[in-house]
Amino acid sequence: MRSITRMMVLVCAAGSITHAQDVSDTLGNPGFTGSYAVGFEMYDDGTGESFYATGQFGVPGTGTSNIARWDGSSWQSVGGGLMGAYSNAIKAYDGDLIAAGYFDSAGGVADTAKLARWDGTQWNSMDAQSTSFLNSMWDLEVWDDGLTGEQLYIAGNYVSLNGQTGLDHIAKWDGTNYTPVGGTIGGAVPLIVLDLHVSDLDGTSKLYAGGRFLNIGGTSALNIAVWDGTSWSDLDDGLTRPSGFTQVLHMTTWDDGSGPALYVGGRFQIAGGATVSQNVAKWDGTSWSSMGDGFDADVQELVVFDDGTGEALYAFGNFTMSGTTVVNHAAKWNGSSWEPVGTGANANIFGGGVFDYGEGPALVVGGSFSQFDGVTVNRVAALTSDSSCPADLTGDGNLDFFDVSAFLSAYNAMDPIADFTGDGVYDFFDVSAFLSAYNAGCP
Repeated sequence: MRSITRMMVLVCAAGSITHAQDVSDTLGNPGFTGSYAVGFEMYDDGTGESFYATGQFGVPGTGTSNIARWDGSSWQSVGGGLMGAYSNAIKAYDGDLIAAGYFDSAGGVADTAKLARWDGTQWNSMDAQSTSFLNSMWDLEVWDDGLTGEQLYIAGNYVSLNGQTGLDHIAKWDGTNYTPVGGTIGGAVPLIVLDLHVSDLDGTSKLYAGGRFLNIGGTSALNIAVWDGTSWSDLDDGLTRPSGFTQVLHMTTWDDGSGPALYVGGRFQIAGGATVSQNVAKWDGTSWSSMGDGFDADVQELVVFDDGTGEALYAFGNFTMSGTTVVNHAAKWNGSSWEPVGTGANANIFGGGVFDYGEGPALVVGGSFSQFDGVTVNRVAALTSDSSCPADLTGDGNLDFFDVSAFLSAYNAMDPIADFTGDGVYDFFDVSAFLSAYNAGCP
């Protein structure tokens, strides 16, 4: 196992504390060459689950590109790689690993342009007939609409699938046939569906679609909509901005303690007709609300991760600022504002998720960066929970008066960092747990 470098605890102006975390260079040193990593997935080829990555990159020592498998110690080729420009997404479906993007072929196999399936041994055609230079696939999602069973949903800006007209921008595949999803998108904007997300926000599983569009299936919906299996609906007039095109880049569902909600990132300033935090907002099923100061550039990914103090929402993207706070491409929501994640990354972050690639659950991110919080991690990094010395709240490797002071400040502010029992209540038991951890010392 390679080295693990601590991310120092930050004491923010408001007095809140960002919990210490670790940045592991296991995946990222040497990592990848080339432009960026963007998508990740766990896939079992019949011999056990393995961790896969995709994007626009080279795999050192293999001579292949754009997709790789982690074997526990290094990145390996996947059937000769994806040949061509780039890949945007990978998804496990019906025993296969599906790859989608803007590549010419998968491993040189015929009719695998833009969309292909890996069965664990070889690449296979999905009969998408997507050789057109206009076709590009951007996201994949698996969903059971309760009517037709579990199917693979495909988002992008493609003009057709399997030679069928009317199958553009969003469609579904049952393993054999492609069919529409309630019609297609429209509007006088650069049309594309960029993200798909399944959520049971209102107690019923539905498919959310985001991108650049003004209507979908004949229903007016500004850049975001929800499909219930039979019809499309808008989300309170959707998202837009005063000038330039709007785009929804990523969605996730999370319960911050006030109930489950849909969190949306991208490029926008107006939600439901009202100004909100720039490029990120919360939809509670009825109305939109702001999230602090938002960000100065696109939010590419939103991920829920437990850093050892309970679940929190992380944002990643092209941004470097949230209001007056420096947040270099990575930020954590503390309930009222966005905090930096260490010193962040030195370039854009495009994708991520929580995966166990062999070292326990980790928040894995991919992008064009070569460093995260000063650690060399080429195009891919993993943030892991730091539980080695929970009482070291200052993150300096020592237990002293400053850690006690940090605990007391957090306790009085009811900051989650002081909830040592994890029960959401701040009482004697948290104090006792902190003192026990303090007396136990650091390894």
